[in-house]
Amino acid sequence: MKKKMTNKLDEMQEQKMLKIEHNGCWVAFWGLLAVLIIQLIIYGYGGDSWRYMAGEWLVFMCLALYMTIDCLRNGVWDRRLSPTPTVNVCASVIAGVVVCAVNFAASYRKYHTPVGAAAAGFFMGIVTFVLCFAALTWCTSLYKKRVNRLEQEGEEKDE
Repeated sequence: MKKKMTNKLDEMQEQKMLKIEHNGCWVAFWGLLAVLIIQLIIYGYGGDSWRYMAGEWLVFMCLALYMTIDCLRNGVWDRRLSPTPTVNVCASVIAGVVVCAVNFAASYRKYHTPVGAAAAGFFMGIVTFVLCFAALTWCTSLYKKRVNRLEQEGEEKDE
């Protein structure tokens, strides 16, 4: 038979452990993103570059998908940001600008043409903005549906 592991932490220690795990998760998330960006700038596009980044990309995407799906499933959005179109636009603009800058740097490093690198960066920034905004809008609608369903289940239990 399997023996159940008991928690040896008191409430204060449990809260500290949750905070440590929370911070560790976000350090891993943003660290992986930074590593991917640096590798993209160093190795550029095409050829063997994706082979060098595949492991980091896989871990980053698994972490991002897990956090997104579990937050939506539990009706949690964010501590500071609200699920509004304005926040979605701002987040999408930030993502687009970052992708634009990274693509400009990677393209310029590979081809050494500023106009072509700027065009490539701008195009990828626009595409990223559109895709990010669409994904955030979709997640916002899923979040609102889930919150409504959880509230209805809570009201049914109260009655």
